[in-house]
Amino acid sequence: MELSYITESVLRQRIDDSIEYIYTLYEQSKREENGETYQSETYRVIIVYIVAIIEAVLFYVYQRHPNKITKIEYKDKINFKESYQNSNIKGRVILATEKIIEKGESELSLHELVTFLEKEKVLKSDTVAKLKNIMTLRNSVHLRQKQSAVCTVGDVEDALDFLVYVITHTSKRIKRQIGASNH
Repeated sequence: MELSYITESVLRQRIDDSIEYIYTLYEQSKREENGETYQSETYRVIIVYIVAIIEAVLFYVYQRHPNKITKIEYKDKINFKESYQNSNIKGRVILATEKIIEKGESELSLHELVTFLEKEKVLKSDTVAKLKNIMTLRNSVHLRQKQSAVCTVGDVEDALDFLVYVITHTSKRIKRQIGASNH
């Protein structure tokens, strides 16, 4: 897959290594001596890796986007006396400076990133819908989840096709952005 648009060499190598790993897992999972549970769990691991790769690519795109996801922080807080407490919600009344700052990468969830990129017209709604379906499969890894989905070879093949789509279209988008910034 074409990853040359990712200029961060460490990230590009990690993505390339992960793609190689999931293809190896995929080929190993097809062996007849592997049971259904082994195959389903292997498919689940592949889905986790695919979503991680897509997330890395989307964060790469986000880093190059002019708009950012922000949060509000309150600085220089001054607490008022207890007599000024809000009796409706039992909270302290404070005076503070409100500051809007960019959220750090570790503070962003994939869902929040996808929602932002859709709002900014970086991702189309059909792409978001496909991604959310794969994210639901990825979330089935959580063992405490009440309804754990069984991952099938079809799920993996669809997710791999989607991964190729994301990488290919991201390459085109980055190249358009580079071309636009050179004018």
